[in-house]
Amino acid sequence: MKISLRKITLENLDDVVDLRLHDHQYEYLASNSYSIAEASLNTSLRTHAIYGDDRVIGFVLYCTPDDGDDEPGTYEIWRLMIDAGFQGRGYGRQALELVLREICADETARNIHICYKPDNEAAKRFYSSLGFEEVGIEPETGEMDAVVTPLRIRWSRPAGDA
Repeated sequence: MKISLRKITLENLDDVVDLRLHDHQYEYLASNSYSIAEASLNTSLRTHAIYGDDRVIGFVLYCTPDDGDDEPGTYEIWRLMIDAGFQGRGYGRQALELVLREICADETARNIHICYKPDNEAAKRFYSSLGFEEVGIEPETGEMDAVVTPLRIRWSRPAGDA
């Protein structure tokens, strides 16, 4: 299955909103509808539908740097989800690598952060496999913050093969 990132449009909005997680995963992630609404009010947020061939199988939301940021060049991946029926096949990794390539295309990108619940061992292993290193608990959210720099990303395949 070929994984790609596409713009969220009126034509695929319902498919993105209707994506499902396994029951135990809902506590780890905000809904896609909330995330899309949030992005409509914040110009720093970018959303994509994750496609497997021509079918919506996931969703991603990330935050671009702002002029007033304490750390210029800092990106934050806020949401990444693959529908429960498509998990465990490597599609999440492929999608995240596409997001990371998109971010790294910005020559000012310096740090890429992602947060997850400290007890989410699957997320910890997954992000660590890409080069993310834990830097501590976010005081406001209680989530683990992990960071990677563009030069430390562990790609699974060369750029043209994604």
